[in-house]
Amino acid sequence: GYWRDVGTITSLWDANMDMLSTTLINLYDPEWPIRSRPVGLPPHYAGEDARIVHSIVTEGCVIDGNVENSVLSSSAHVGKGATVLYSVLMPGAVVEEGATVEYAIIGENTVVRSGAHVGAAPDGSEDWGVATCGPDIEIRSGASVPAGAMIYKSEEV
Repeated sequence: GYWRDVGTITSLWDANMDMLSTTLINLYDPEWPIRSRPVGLPPHYAGEDARIVHSIVTEGCVIDGNVENSVLSSSAHVGKGATVLYSVLMPGAVVEEGATVEYAIIGENTVVRSGAHVGAAPDGSEDWGVATCGPDIEIRSGASVPAGAMIYKSEEV
C-alpha cells in the first residue's frame, strides 16, 4: 500500500505528484482498487489545441491549453494558450487563456486570470517552495505569484 503524511503544503504536493508515478502508487493495480463516490459530471474534454502529458485529468475538466506532470481535480479548466506544469488544480479551479501555473497548488474555485503567472520551477535556493493559492481567490490578469508564496482568500493579488 501507499501512505504519506500530508500535513504540509510540500507533502500534499508530493503526494499528488506521487500519483503520477507507477513505481510509488499504481492507480491501475487491480489488487488495490480505488473506490470513490460518483460526482455526476461529464467526462473531461480536451480541445483541439490541448496538450496533456503525464497528467491525471478527472471528470468535468475542460482542457484547451498545455498540461504536463499535473493533477487536475473535477471541473478544473485550462484555457487556450494556458500552461500548467507540475501543479495541482483543486475542484473548479480555472486557469484562463495565456496564464501560467507551475509548481503550484491552486485552491478550489480559484481563478487565475489571463496572463497571470503563479509559481516557478525549483532554482536550488532555500527560499524556493510550492506556490499556494487558497480557495475562492481571483489572481488578477497579469499578476505574478512567486515560488513559495501562500495566497489566502483575504489577500488581493
